[in-house]
Amino acid sequence: MPTKSGVTLNTLARELGLAKSTVSRALNGYPDIAEQTRKRVRNAADRCGYRPSSTARNLKRGRVDTVGVVLTGEGPDIASPFFIQFLRGVTRALDREGLDLMVATAPGPGRWRETYDRLIASRKVDGFIVTRIETRDPRVAYLRQRGVPFVTHGRTENPSQFAWFDMDNRRAFREATERLAAFGHRRIGLIAAPGAFNFARERLNGYREARDALGLEAEPGLIRRAGLHAGDGRAAAEALMAMARPPTALLCVRDEVAIGATSAITARGLRVGQDLSVIGYDDVPHAEFISPPLTTYSQESEAAGVRVSELLVQRMRGVRAKDLQELRPAKLIERASDGPPAQTPESLRALLDTAAARSGEKSRKPTGRRGNADQKSATAARSGGSGTAARRGRGRGLDPLLDHRRAT
Repeated sequence: MPTKSGVTLNTLARELGLAKSTVSRALNGYPDIAEQTRKRVRNAADRCGYRPSSTARNLKRGRVDTVGVVLTGEGPDIASPFFIQFLRGVTRALDREGLDLMVATAPGPGRWRETYDRLIASRKVDGFIVTRIETRDPRVAYLRQRGVPFVTHGRTENPSQFAWFDMDNRRAFREATERLAAFGHRRIGLIAAPGAFNFARERLNGYREARDALGLEAEPGLIRRAGLHAGDGRAAAEALMAMARPPTALLCVRDEVAIGATSAITARGLRVGQDLSVIGYDDVPHAEFISPPLTTYSQESEAAGVRVSELLVQRMRGVRAKDLQELRPAKLIERASDGPPAQTPESLRALLDTAAARSGEKSRKPTGRRGNADQKSATAARSGGSGTAARRGRGRGLDPLLDHRRAT
């Protein structure tokens, strides 16, 4: 078929020997047209540069060929690495269908309804992608009541009546806890997300299921709820390291949180992956470039954006919501931030106390009382952790902080 400008639907139909209505329905993905025919028509349209008239098509179908995403101001912002990759996937899939993406922002927290009302009333979008789903999310009930096609990235606690795509967060955090336990960790801390988000609930439940099944330590203080940014992770890690018996491993709800946690750990002179293991979730682009590279779980955010868009296109074409529900496993990305514990909780406490004492000595002359405290701390670290470290070839038998620094 010759390539030229101004190719019409009639041209395609004539060249392919098909009825104009068949070509039209094939291009619009209607299921009553055989997949082989749809593929043949799409390939021919691509070769000759055919582009349907959006104006004529929209007048006929009552559509604007635009999909909406409304940012609520609650949860990670549009600058987060995950969201950027997710939107890249969304736009890639929509572009294949000749659709555009509109991103709108609610005027303030809790005021999402105003934005949805305006977009629906002005018929500026044909459907919505809804992100950062809460366990009981009022946006789902609202959009169902309005009869607008939508797909959620994530689920509510009762997801049977709408279309959704989600990762198996519970399974990922169950497996991450099992991985740390297999290394020998018995005291594992969790830096969790705010409880309103359903992904936070699922990840917390996965951690608890594995912890209880394996008989790991279950002190309530080992679970710290935090925000979703690096500073929140740093503060939560500081609180966990301040415990009388700190955890020897941290499981973090998000890579940004994990990166903040590793910052707190290294600031104390500890070795991530040895003195304290860390596992994140998301596999953001820079996770492999921090030191040490972060072990994490990938939810393939760009691919998730593609699939959510594909499901929404099907929903807008009338496919039942119950037939558009997908749960996929996250993929473990093994790097260097986790491994067998080089410390017990007791020897880790002694390391942290010794490091704090040495830091204090820089600004004041140590008293005899402080010297005695340092001596007791060093003695405790040797008795509590040197045997464990020696068995792994890391102990050198003197001051635990010196041993630690020589090993790095």
